[in-house]
Amino acid sequence: MTDASGQPDRMAEVARLAAMIADRILQLNAAGEPIPPEQFVMLVRAARALLDNGVPWPVSVEYVIMEVAKRVEQPHAAEQTA
Repeated sequence: MTDASGQPDRMAEVARLAAMIADRILQLNAAGEPIPPEQFVMLVRAARALLDNGVPWPVSVEYVIMEVAKRVEQPHAAEQTA
């Protein structure tokens, strides 16, 4: 169902597309292929739009975002203990 602006339908479509991008990133990673930066940027923008509109992230989106966050935090934690 949608209101006059169609916002819920738009957010459902954003969630669907974000999940597709996340799934593609996971496939590339599993195959040992580089992840095109523009795909990751699209995923982050979609995740932000979902967050801003109170829409939960699809599981694959949450997984990719959290894994990247862990990898970014690891070097920072090592620098602080050195």
